[in-house]
Amino acid sequence: MKLQTSLLLSMLAANTAIAQSEPPKWEGDIEFGYYQTDGNSNETSVLAKGQANRKDGLWTNQIKGNAQNSEVEGVRSDEQYFLSDRLSYDVSEYNYTFGYASMNKDRFSGYVYQATLSGGYGRRLLKNERVTWDAEIGPGYRISEFDGAGEDGKDGMVEELIVRLSTELNAKLSETASFEQTLSVESGDENTYSKSVTALKTKIVGGFGLKISYTIEYNETVPQSNLHMDRQTAVTLVYSF
Repeated sequence: MKLQTSLLLSMLAANTAIAQSEPPKWEGDIEFGYYQTDGNSNETSVLAKGQANRKDGLWTNQIKGNAQNSEVEGVRSDEQYFLSDRLSYDVSEYNYTFGYASMNKDRFSGYVYQATLSGGYGRRLLKNERVTWDAEIGPGYRISEFDGAGEDGKDGMVEELIVRLSTELNAKLSETASFEQTLSVESGDENTYSKSVTALKTKIVGGFGLKISYTIEYNETVPQSNLHMDRQTAVTLVYSF
């Protein structure tokens, strides 16, 4: 009986130690921003973003999403939805392979939607306690549907092979502040799409903080009445988990 009790206590102690040593399976941020003006002009804007990362051995899964809706004088002026999923596998400490999929639906971009599927090779250019910097390159496939005619008169759906390049830099500036910079370029025969996000995040209390971000999106090919570039400056409340 004493032996069985000792074995049981040892197993419980070992399981407790393993559970305490395991890092959280998921970590990330949830962001929310709201803006409203009343008076000479009536404008409302709602912005929600999310990012979650899961590390399991040599595998890492990263999910990103955002949604934005704006109205001016009761008329919709902006409506955008974005979702991406990236799965990577560490070949070594500084090298990895990845698969990436995304869907971008922007009502005022001139496209009904743009969907991308890509995979390739990634390299950690810098990795220490304060800074991580990754770069990726690989072939891919993109489906785009125009909302009307493009600059050369094309309309409807366009399918093409692409080359996708991306880089992501994360830097810890202090115990309460961090800097993020991401840049991606998807280039094909029909269109080149690029996106840059620059952000500064500060911690307020607990898991809550504030984030200031500047986003630039560029489509080389758009319908005639649309602009090639969209720019957005946002201030959001962030909850980190």
